Amino acid sequence: MKFLVSILSFLLLISCGAGHIPTWRQNAAADKANFIESSFIGNESYASKYFDKMLEDFRMTVDPDEIVKAYLARCAVSFALLEYSDCGEAADMLPLLKNKENIVYYNFVSGKVRASEDLPKKYRDIVEVSQNCNVEKANSDISSEKDPTTLLMKASFLVKKNCYNDETAAIAIDAASKEGWKKVVLKYLALQLSYFEKRGETQKAGLVKKRMELVVSEE
Repeated sequence: MKFLVSILSFLLLISCGAGHIPTWRQNAAADKANFIESSFIGNESYASKYFDKMLEDFRMTVDPDEIVKAYLARCAVSFALLEYSDCGEAADMLPLLKNKENIVYYNFVSGKVRASEDLPKKYRDIVEVSQNCNVEKANSDISSEKDPTTLLMKASFLVKKNCYNDETAAIAIDAASKEGWKKVVLKYLALQLSYFEKRGETQKAGLVKKRMELVVSEE
């Protein structure tokens, strides 16, 4: 809910200084925020509903560079949840795209980054750190990130590159927990559990398992 309020407040501020904002853009922003929130909470039915609404909002423009944003948003949500894919629906639209920012973002969430110019600016530092796998520095970077969604994207990138430790997962867990993003928390608890089990740290693994059971038992 806080995420949605911040988006809507931002739109209101823009409208005060930049004139008319098309209705489709306002609706798309609200539906995208609701889609992300529902996905991270784990409410799949609501997430599906808001995705369909968001896609319809963007389709009002008949502009591929707007329509693709719905598919990129879904791919980014999966990425943040440690579910990696080639973003096939967005990939099919690449020949129609003119906005380089969309292509660059696609490259990042689909794992097709080839050079620094193929990266969104806000992720360049974490990618650079991961190249030499300085986990301590990487954790410092993500822990200082104020936007929880960006933090999760960075943490997930580190996991994908196998440049993480239990603290990386703990940072993501803490950020998601504060937002009430239950599904995200469980994903990173599972990651942390696997990390401890692979290293034979049974006591720590047991504590993580108890925390997971506490949450799951309430469902």
